[in-house]
Amino acid sequence: MIVKIKEWLFKRVALKMIKKHGSKQVETLAAIDKPMDKWKVSFITTAGVHLKEDEPFDVDSGDWGVRFIPSHSDPKNLEITHTHYDTSSADKDVNCVFPISSLNHLAEKKRIGKLAPTFYGMMGYIPRVDKLLNVSIPIILENLKKEKVDVVLLSPG
Repeated sequence: MIVKIKEWLFKRVALKMIKKHGSKQVETLAAIDKPMDKWKVSFITTAGVHLKEDEPFDVDSGDWGVRFIPSHSDPKNLEITHTHYDTSSADKDVNCVFPISSLNHLAEKKRIGKLAPTFYGMMGYIPRVDKLLNVSIPIILENLKKEKVDVVLLSPG
């Protein structure tokens, strides 16, 4: 019963936050004027991916935290903490939601310029949209700018 009440409350808070913050505009996306083989690429997922050594996401509380994942990480060192989608395929091969092996392969074959040092894992269930907009996203944007990333690829959970 407590879980149902908690979920109901989170849904109400999420709807309120979306109504309050959901209409905010983000910067216009820019066209890339570099060829692909010059791109510096990063990746963001809300599939709940993180390093095994990192603190797991607190799914029940709607964790808005960001996990920094080195782009050269071995997929065997990654895990998924998420309960709001069927993770069975991703648990077998994390690349289906976080294509770290494919991106490293593309960089090795010079199809893309290189990978940014950092990829980002988040959990998709974030009812506190204000925390997402005011805490999580600024952390990621600051690091993307610092690493001079040209292209960011996104994957939902």
